[in-house]
Amino acid sequence: MQEIRLWYNQHRKKIWITVGIIAAFIIIIQLLNFFTAKINNNIEEVNTITENDVISEIKNETNVDIESAQSVVSGETISTEKLKSATEVIGEFMDYCNQGNTEAAYGLLTDDCKEQMYNSLDAFNQAYYQDVFGGEQKIYSVENWVGDIYRVRISENMLATGKSNNGYSKQDYITVKETGEGYKLNINSYIGHEEINKTTEDNNIVVEVISKNTYMDREEYTIRVTNNNDTAITLDAKSNTESLYLENDKEGRYPAYTHELTDPMLNIDSGSTRELTIKFYCRYTSTANITDMVFSNLIIYNNQGSEIIEFRAKV
Repeated sequence: MQEIRLWYNQHRKKIWITVGIIAAFIIIIQLLNFFTAKINNNIEEVNTITENDVISEIKNETNVDIESAQSVVSGETISTEKLKSATEVIGEFMDYCNQGNTEAAYGLLTDDCKEQMYNSLDAFNQAYYQDVFGGEQKIYSVENWVGDIYRVRISENMLATGKSNNGYSKQDYITVKETGEGYKLNINSYIGHEEINKTTEDNNIVVEVISKNTYMDREEYTIRVTNNNDTAITLDAKSNTESLYLENDKEGRYPAYTHELTDPMLNIDSGSTRELTIKFYCRYTSTANITDMVFSNLIIYNNQGSEIIEFRAKV
Protein backbone atom coordinates (compact mmCIF):
# COMPACT_ATOMS: atom_id res chain seq x y z
CA MET A 1 0.00 0.00 0.00
CA GLN A 2 2.88 2.29 0.88
CA GLU A 3 4.38 1.68 -2.56
CA ILE A 4 1.11 2.60 -4.31
CA ARG A 5 0.84 5.88 -2.40
CA LEU A 6 4.45 6.68 -3.17
CA TRP A 7 3.88 5.97 -6.90
CA TYR A 8 0.69 8.06 -6.89
CA ASN A 9 2.42 11.01 -5.23
CA GLN A 10 5.22 10.84 -7.75
CA HIS A 11 2.85 10.70 -10.79
CA ARG A 12 -0.18 12.57 -9.43
CA LYS A 13 0.14 15.47 -11.82
CA LYS A 14 0.38 13.25 -14.92
CA ILE A 15 -2.55 11.09 -13.74
CA TRP A 16 -4.93 14.04 -13.30
CA ILE A 17 -3.85 15.58 -16.59
CA THR A 18 -4.64 12.27 -18.33
CA VAL A 19 -8.01 12.00 -16.57
CA GLY A 20 -8.81 15.60 -17.57
CA ILE A 21 -7.93 14.93 -21.21
CA ILE A 22 -10.10 11.80 -21.31
CA ALA A 23 -13.04 13.61 -19.69
CA ALA A 24 -12.70 16.54 -22.09
CA PHE A 25 -12.57 14.14 -25.06
CA ILE A 26 -15.76 12.39 -23.92
CA ILE A 27 -17.55 15.72 -23.46
CA ILE A 28 -16.47 16.91 -26.93
CA ILE A 29 -17.70 13.66 -28.54
CA GLN A 30 -21.07 14.02 -26.80
CA LEU A 31 -21.39 17.65 -27.89
CA LEU A 32 -20.51 16.77 -31.48
CA ASN A 33 -23.11 13.99 -31.52
CA PHE A 34 -25.70 16.35 -30.09
CA PHE A 35 -25.09 19.11 -32.62
CA THR A 36 -24.87 16.64 -35.53
CA ALA A 37 -28.25 15.19 -34.64
CA LYS A 38 -29.66 18.69 -34.29
CA ILE A 39 -28.33 19.74 -37.69
CA ASN A 40 -29.70 16.57 -39.36
CA ASN A 41 -33.10 17.12 -37.81
CA ASN A 42 -33.10 20.71 -39.04
CA ILE A 43 -32.12 19.61 -42.55
CA GLU A 44 -34.89 16.99 -42.61
CA GLU A 45 -37.36 19.58 -41.39
CA VAL A 46 -36.29 22.08 -44.07
CA ASN A 47 -36.50 19.40 -46.78
CA THR A 48 -39.95 18.35 -45.62
CA ILE A 49 -41.16 21.90 -45.51
CA THR A 50 -39.69 22.58 -48.94
CA GLU A 51 -41.30 19.53 -50.53
CA ASN A 52 -44.65 20.20 -48.87
CA ASP A 53 -44.48 23.84 -49.93
CA VAL A 54 -43.75 22.82 -53.53
CA ILE A 55 -46.67 20.38 -53.58
CA SER A 56 -49.01 22.93 -52.02
CA GLU A 57 -47.97 25.60 -54.50
CA ILE A 58 -48.52 23.34 -57.52
CA LYS A 59 -51.83 22.11 -56.11
CA ASN A 60 -53.02 25.70 -55.78
CA GLU A 61 -51.96 26.57 -59.32
CA THR A 62 -53.18 23.42 -61.09
CA ASN A 63 -55.98 22.26 -58.79
CA VAL A 64 -54.54 18.73 -59.05
CA ASP A 65 -54.13 16.43 -56.05
CA ILE A 66 -50.43 15.47 -55.87
CA GLU A 67 -49.56 12.56 -53.59
CA SER A 68 -45.78 12.98 -53.59
CA ALA A 69 -42.96 14.79 -55.37
CA GLN A 70 -40.70 11.76 -54.85
CA SER A 71 -40.33 8.87 -57.27
CA VAL A 72 -42.07 5.77 -55.97
CA VAL A 73 -39.32 3.64 -57.56
CA SER A 74 -36.06 5.53 -56.98
CA GLY A 75 -37.00 7.85 -54.10
CA GLU A 76 -35.57 10.84 -55.96
CA THR A 77 -37.42 14.13 -55.69
CA ILE A 78 -38.54 15.55 -59.03
CA SER A 79 -37.77 19.17 -59.83
CA THR A 80 -40.48 21.75 -59.21
CA GLU A 81 -40.55 22.85 -62.85
CA LYS A 82 -40.82 19.30 -64.16
CA LEU A 83 -43.51 18.32 -61.67
CA LYS A 84 -45.53 21.43 -62.46
CA SER A 85 -45.37 20.91 -66.23
CA ALA A 86 -46.37 17.25 -65.93
CA THR A 87 -49.16 17.97 -63.47
CA GLU A 88 -50.59 20.71 -65.66
CA VAL A 89 -50.88 18.57 -68.79
CA ILE A 90 -52.18 15.51 -66.92
CA GLY A 91 -54.72 17.72 -65.14
CA GLU A 92 -55.75 19.27 -68.45
CA PHE A 93 -56.29 15.83 -69.98
CA MET A 94 -58.31 14.58 -67.02
CA ASP A 95 -60.42 17.76 -66.93
CA TYR A 96 -61.25 17.42 -70.64
CA CYS A 97 -62.36 13.84 -70.00
CA ASN A 98 -64.46 14.93 -67.02
CA GLN A 99 -66.11 17.54 -69.24
CA GLY A 100 -66.78 14.96 -71.94
CA ASN A 101 -64.57 16.91 -74.36
CA THR A 102 -62.92 13.83 -75.81
CA GLU A 103 -61.67 15.60 -78.93
CA ALA A 104 -59.56 17.99 -76.83
CA ALA A 105 -58.37 15.12 -74.62
CA TYR A 106 -57.42 13.08 -77.69
CA GLY A 107 -55.44 16.06 -78.98
CA LEU A 108 -53.15 15.81 -75.94
CA LEU A 109 -51.94 12.32 -76.89
CA THR A 110 -48.60 11.82 -78.64
CA ASP A 111 -48.55 10.65 -82.23
CA ASP A 112 -47.00 7.36 -81.08
CA CYS A 113 -49.80 6.79 -78.58
CA LYS A 114 -52.42 7.48 -81.24
CA GLU A 115 -50.72 5.13 -83.70
CA GLN A 116 -50.16 2.28 -81.25
CA MET A 117 -53.20 2.56 -78.97
CA TYR A 118 -56.00 4.67 -80.48
CA ASN A 119 -55.71 5.34 -84.20
CA SER A 120 -58.88 7.44 -84.26
CA LEU A 121 -61.00 9.62 -81.99
CA ASP A 122 -63.72 6.98 -82.11
CA ALA A 123 -61.26 4.30 -80.95
CA PHE A 124 -60.22 6.58 -78.07
CA ASN A 125 -63.85 7.18 -77.13
CA GLN A 126 -64.72 3.51 -77.10
CA ALA A 127 -61.55 1.96 -75.68
CA TYR A 128 -60.48 4.59 -73.14
CA TYR A 129 -63.06 7.26 -72.38
CA GLN A 130 -66.04 4.93 -72.02
CA ASP A 131 -64.02 2.39 -70.07
CA VAL A 132 -62.49 4.87 -67.61
CA PHE A 133 -65.05 7.68 -67.40
CA GLY A 134 -68.22 6.28 -68.91
CA GLY A 135 -69.72 9.76 -69.24
CA GLU A 136 -69.21 10.51 -65.53
CA GLN A 137 -66.83 12.80 -63.66
CA LYS A 138 -63.97 11.17 -61.76
CA ILE A 139 -61.54 12.38 -59.14
CA TYR A 140 -57.84 11.64 -59.49
CA SER A 141 -54.44 12.07 -57.87
CA VAL A 142 -50.95 12.17 -59.38
CA GLU A 143 -47.58 10.92 -58.14
CA ASN A 144 -44.25 10.48 -59.86
CA TRP A 145 -43.52 6.83 -60.57
CA VAL A 146 -40.08 7.13 -62.16
CA GLY A 147 -38.60 9.58 -64.66
CA ASP A 148 -41.37 10.97 -66.89
CA ILE A 149 -43.88 8.30 -65.83
CA TYR A 150 -46.66 9.20 -63.40
CA ARG A 151 -49.09 6.96 -61.58
CA VAL A 152 -52.59 8.40 -61.75
CA ARG A 153 -55.24 7.00 -59.40
CA ILE A 154 -58.77 7.51 -60.72
CA SER A 155 -61.87 6.91 -58.59
CA GLU A 156 -65.55 7.70 -58.28
CA ASN A 157 -66.59 11.30 -57.64
CA MET A 158 -69.43 10.76 -55.18
CA LEU A 159 -70.28 14.47 -55.03
CA ALA A 160 -70.74 14.61 -58.81
CA THR A 161 -72.50 11.27 -59.29
CA GLY A 162 -74.53 11.17 -56.09
CA LYS A 163 -73.56 7.53 -55.59
CA SER A 164 -73.22 6.35 -52.01
CA ASN A 165 -70.25 4.02 -52.53
CA ASN A 166 -66.75 4.46 -53.87
CA GLY A 167 -66.51 1.17 -55.72
CA TYR A 168 -64.89 2.39 -58.96
CA SER A 169 -61.11 2.56 -58.95
CA LYS A 170 -58.49 2.53 -61.72
CA GLN A 171 -54.75 3.00 -61.73
CA ASP A 172 -53.13 4.30 -64.89
CA TYR A 173 -49.50 5.00 -65.76
CA ILE A 174 -49.16 8.12 -67.88
CA THR A 175 -45.91 9.19 -69.53
CA VAL A 176 -45.31 12.89 -70.21
CA LYS A 177 -43.39 13.70 -73.39
CA GLU A 178 -42.07 17.10 -74.47
CA THR A 179 -42.72 17.62 -78.19
CA GLY A 180 -42.53 20.46 -80.67
CA GLU A 181 -46.21 21.09 -79.93
CA GLY A 182 -45.74 21.21 -76.17
CA TYR A 183 -46.24 18.46 -73.61
CA LYS A 184 -48.13 15.37 -74.78
CA LEU A 185 -49.17 12.13 -73.11
CA ASN A 186 -48.85 8.40 -73.51
CA ILE A 187 -51.72 6.87 -71.55
CA ASN A 188 -53.07 3.49 -70.47
CA SER A 189 -49.62 2.18 -69.39
CA TYR A 190 -48.06 2.86 -72.80
CA ILE A 191 -44.50 4.16 -72.18
CA GLY A 192 -43.31 5.00 -75.68
CA HIS A 193 -41.67 4.16 -79.00
CA GLU A 194 -37.97 3.75 -79.72
CA GLU A 195 -36.13 3.31 -83.01
CA ILE A 196 -33.38 0.67 -82.76
CA ASN A 197 -32.20 -0.26 -86.28
CA LYS A 198 -29.60 -2.88 -85.37
CA THR A 199 -28.65 -5.67 -87.79
CA THR A 200 -27.16 -9.08 -86.98
CA GLU A 201 -26.09 -11.66 -89.60
CA ASP A 202 -25.21 -15.31 -88.98
CA ASN A 203 -25.68 -18.64 -90.81
CA ASN A 204 -26.93 -16.76 -93.91
CA ILE A 205 -29.73 -15.23 -91.84
CA VAL A 206 -30.11 -11.47 -91.37
CA VAL A 207 -32.22 -10.11 -88.51
CA GLU A 208 -32.90 -6.37 -88.35
CA VAL A 209 -34.34 -5.16 -85.05
CA ILE A 210 -36.18 -2.09 -86.30
CA SER A 211 -37.98 -0.61 -83.29
CA LYS A 212 -39.83 -1.35 -80.07
CA ASN A 213 -42.88 -0.15 -78.20
CA THR A 214 -42.71 -0.28 -74.42
CA TYR A 215 -45.62 -0.80 -72.05
CA MET A 216 -45.64 -1.20 -68.29
CA ASP A 217 -46.14 -4.96 -68.59
CA ARG A 218 -44.42 -5.87 -71.89
CA GLU A 219 -42.23 -4.86 -74.81
CA GLU A 220 -43.10 -5.29 -78.50
CA TYR A 221 -40.29 -5.51 -81.06
CA THR A 222 -40.70 -5.10 -84.80
CA ILE A 223 -38.10 -7.11 -86.68
CA ARG A 224 -37.28 -7.93 -90.31
CA VAL A 225 -35.80 -11.35 -91.11
CA THR A 226 -34.12 -12.28 -94.40
CA ASN A 227 -33.30 -15.92 -95.16
CA ASN A 228 -30.34 -16.17 -97.55
CA ASN A 229 -30.08 -19.95 -97.21
CA ASP A 230 -30.88 -22.32 -100.08
CA THR A 231 -33.58 -23.88 -97.91
CA ALA A 232 -36.37 -22.68 -95.61
CA ILE A 233 -35.96 -21.80 -91.93
CA THR A 234 -38.25 -21.73 -88.90
CA LEU A 235 -37.47 -19.00 -86.38
CA ASP A 236 -38.73 -21.02 -83.43
CA ALA A 237 -39.75 -24.66 -83.15
CA LYS A 238 -42.17 -23.77 -80.30
CA SER A 239 -41.15 -26.95 -78.48
CA ASN A 240 -41.20 -24.96 -75.24
CA THR A 241 -42.43 -21.53 -74.16
CA GLU A 242 -39.00 -20.07 -73.31
CA SER A 243 -36.93 -20.83 -76.39
CA LEU A 244 -37.46 -17.33 -77.82
CA TYR A 245 -36.58 -14.58 -75.34
CA LEU A 246 -34.95 -11.25 -74.62
CA GLU A 247 -31.78 -11.21 -72.53
CA ASN A 248 -30.37 -8.35 -70.44
CA ASP A 249 -26.77 -7.59 -69.51
CA LYS A 250 -27.12 -9.72 -66.36
CA GLU A 251 -28.35 -12.75 -68.32
CA GLY A 252 -31.92 -12.23 -67.16
CA ARG A 253 -34.47 -13.67 -69.58
CA TYR A 254 -37.88 -12.43 -70.74
CA PRO A 255 -39.81 -15.00 -72.84
CA ALA A 256 -41.92 -14.16 -75.87
CA TYR A 257 -45.67 -14.47 -76.26
CA THR A 258 -45.08 -17.60 -78.34
CA HIS A 259 -48.77 -18.51 -78.28
CA GLU A 260 -49.38 -15.50 -80.55
CA LEU A 261 -46.80 -16.64 -83.12
CA THR A 262 -48.27 -18.84 -85.87
CA ASP A 263 -46.32 -21.21 -88.11
CA PRO A 264 -46.78 -19.01 -91.21
CA MET A 265 -45.25 -16.11 -89.24
CA LEU A 266 -42.23 -18.18 -88.18
CA ASN A 267 -41.56 -20.08 -91.42
CA ILE A 268 -39.43 -18.17 -93.96
CA ASP A 269 -38.68 -19.61 -97.39
CA SER A 270 -35.29 -19.44 -99.08
CA GLY A 271 -34.53 -15.93 -100.36
CA SER A 272 -37.54 -14.44 -98.58
CA THR A 273 -37.90 -11.57 -96.13
CA ARG A 274 -40.57 -11.28 -93.46
CA GLU A 275 -41.39 -8.45 -91.05
CA LEU A 276 -43.15 -9.31 -87.81
CA THR A 277 -43.83 -7.96 -84.33
CA ILE A 278 -43.02 -10.08 -81.29
CA LYS A 279 -44.26 -9.39 -77.76
CA PHE A 280 -42.19 -10.25 -74.68
CA TYR A 281 -43.11 -10.59 -71.00
CA CYS A 282 -40.86 -7.74 -69.91
CA ARG A 283 -42.18 -5.38 -67.24
CA TYR A 284 -40.89 -1.85 -67.55
CA THR A 285 -37.96 -0.77 -65.41
CA SER A 286 -35.83 2.27 -66.06
CA THR A 287 -32.65 0.33 -65.25
CA ALA A 288 -33.20 -2.65 -67.56
CA ASN A 289 -30.56 -3.05 -70.25
CA ILE A 290 -31.77 -5.48 -72.92
CA THR A 291 -28.87 -6.63 -75.10
CA ASP A 292 -30.07 -9.56 -77.22
CA MET A 293 -33.10 -11.18 -78.80
CA VAL A 294 -32.33 -14.90 -78.65
CA PHE A 295 -33.75 -17.51 -81.01
CA SER A 296 -32.41 -20.58 -79.18
CA ASN A 297 -34.39 -23.10 -81.20
CA LEU A 298 -34.09 -21.85 -84.79
CA ILE A 299 -34.35 -24.55 -87.46
CA ILE A 300 -32.45 -24.57 -90.75
CA TYR A 301 -33.72 -27.23 -93.15
CA ASN A 302 -31.31 -29.04 -95.46
CA ASN A 303 -31.06 -32.13 -97.66
CA GLN A 304 -30.23 -34.31 -94.65
CA GLY A 305 -33.16 -33.05 -92.64
CA SER A 306 -32.70 -30.07 -90.36
CA GLU A 307 -30.27 -28.35 -88.01
CA ILE A 308 -31.12 -26.45 -84.83
CA ILE A 309 -29.00 -23.37 -84.03
CA GLU A 310 -29.04 -20.47 -81.61
CA PHE A 311 -29.29 -17.05 -83.21
CA ARG A 312 -28.60 -13.88 -81.18
CA ALA A 313 -29.85 -10.61 -82.61
CA LYS A 314 -28.43 -7.44 -81.08
CA VAL A 315 -31.03 -5.07 -79.64
